Amino acid sequence: MPGKIYLITGANRGLGRALFDHYVSQPDNTLIAAVRNLESAQGLLSVPKGENTRVILVKIDSASKADPFEAVEEVKRQGIESLDVVISAAGIAKFNTIEDMPLEEFEEVLMINGISVLLLYKATLPLLRASKTEGGPKFGFISGAGASLAEMEKYPRPLASHGSVKAMVNFLVKKMGMENSFLTTLIINPGLVQTDMGNMGARAAGLEKAPVTLAEFRANTAQIIDNATKAEHSGKFFDMTINRINPW
Repeated sequence: MPGKIYLITGANRGLGRALFDHYVSQPDNTLIAAVRNLESAQGLLSVPKGENTRVILVKIDSASKADPFEAVEEVKRQGIESLDVVISAAGIAKFNTIEDMPLEEFEEVLMINGISVLLLYKATLPLLRASKTEGGPKFGFISGAGASLAEMEKYPRPLASHGSVKAMVNFLVKKMGMENSFLTTLIINPGLVQTDMGNMGARAAGLEKAPVTLAEFRANTAQIIDNATKAEHSGKFFDMTINRINPW
């Protein structure tokens, strides 16, 4: 498989870091690691890399409306003329019911987990359009099972802000693929993964820890990203693996 140019948000920790580690270990890739704080993420530049693989660090704070566009200008200054894969993995988790949820808290989740994905798409679309990768470029969004309206009763936890915003972005990401014949869009429920956020969600569900390991998440999600095609997979809501689909 020839090398690709990846942009991954939230690349310094959690799910974003897991995907960064997977693709940075392969040869001939360019990894654009988008992080909230450049100073604390400098270690990403010195991780073991595959042969001829390159890492570029850019700042994208999901609370910023300007950062995605400034990050794209920065990678263009560093010689990047296209993007093959964009993965939106950054996010926060707040647990609340509709009744007890402060408006300010909902607005925070809406910005960081929702509007930021829309801005990332708008900023990166010209570079995705310039991709020459076989099968076309891909835009992946790490969603969650709590965003399923059809199976809401399975998740009685206080997911008012988290689930509603993820459901909104599911719509937007599916629509992105419908509006662009060249672009494959992927909506991925990773399951409850053993990250700080995932373990917090697991405890809220009465579990000791999240059941999905980071290694399992990496393998499952990379299989989706690497093998998805426009005709068969674009706009689908994957349930952890490429062979399982979540209901909307």
